[in-house]
Amino acid sequence: MAFQNSAIESEQADWQAAESGFFTWDIVANLLYADGAVAELFGLDYVKTEHGLPLDIYIERIHPEDRANVAAAIHESIATGEPEQQSYRTRQADGRYSYVMVFGRCFRDKAGIPSLYAGIICPVSDEPMLTKPLVKYCLAAYDIAVREGNHAVAKHLQAALGELDWMKPDGLLAN
Repeated sequence: MAFQNSAIESEQADWQAAESGFFTWDIVANLLYADGAVAELFGLDYVKTEHGLPLDIYIERIHPEDRANVAAAIHESIATGEPEQQSYRTRQADGRYSYVMVFGRCFRDKAGIPSLYAGIICPVSDEPMLTKPLVKYCLAAYDIAVREGNHAVAKHLQAALGELDWMKPDGLLAN
């Protein structure tokens, strides 16, 4: 006879629900393949996600207020070849929305045509700082200042981000 510890099982279930997941979108076939963690984060059946679902199924599970920004970020990443990093809310199986952080990138075939889009989706416990409008605007202004070589403005924006309790990533401003 096996004994089970419900506290351990509960902790295990919480850990599994909080796991990061991987996905690959076959752009040409419009099928997004994902692991069980992504299925959990989007409230989908894991067997179906492993066999590929149309991108629209995932888009429908994104909070309506976040969909336009998500679509724009993916489009921008495909068009420019730059990696995507964004945060948005996904609807889980129980109908609740929770925040995820996504890191993705488009890959092109030998002819340079976008063919695959792959990435990782990480659950986050609260609204990430990146979703707050003032932080977004300061980060965008900071990027422009650095690109244009205006280090004085970049330093002021870095200070403003510090006042907003923004955790600065490595290399935010080259000294």
